[in-house]
Amino acid sequence: MKPIFISGPHGCGKTTLINKLLKDQINFVLDDYKIDFVNDLASISIMTVYEECLLRIYHRFYTAEQAILKCKNTSDNKILVVDRSIYDSLVYNKVEYILGKITKSQYDNLTEIADNGLKVIKPYTVILNPNPDIVVDYLEKRQVSGTRKDRDKLCAREDTHEYINMMNAEYVKLYTEENVLVIDNKEIDGMNKVYKWISAEVLL
Repeated sequence: MKPIFISGPHGCGKTTLINKLLKDQINFVLDDYKIDFVNDLASISIMTVYEECLLRIYHRFYTAEQAILKCKNTSDNKILVVDRSIYDSLVYNKVEYILGKITKSQYDNLTEIADNGLKVIKPYTVILNPNPDIVVDYLEKRQVSGTRKDRDKLCAREDTHEYINMMNAEYVKLYTEENVLVIDNKEIDGMNKVYKWISAEVLL
């Protein structure tokens, strides 16, 4: 078994992409280790931005390590699909720094942790990075539907055009990283790229 990580801005369609992969139960399985920070960790609402970033990056490092261990202990050719990776923390941390929500020393500390984590893990990662307008449109529709009220209230400042555009630009900077596949949609074209990449790169 080999792990792949699905990254991208919130609202980009990661969940839909993952669900499409999981329809092929013969070849894909979901990593079920997950913490819902909004609903399972009430204290997150009173944390500083730096504390949130630090918590999430350590969580993503641990999630990646346990996924790798799980794969080593499973002798089959399936793909373990993991929601989010350390690359997401790199992007969110940079945006928060640009917006002045964390200091230079805090940002440098977070970046060092992320860089060291990536050296250890070298994750095979799919970055789903659609046009920012598509992402914002989806987030606005989700807010109207009220399906994630607690999350939308807590993270409202992250759902703006400014924030999403900044995230998009930071994800673009990761396109040349080792073991990274970039797609801009979760439709047939994007899915085919994922399947080909897995066959050619991940399952070697």
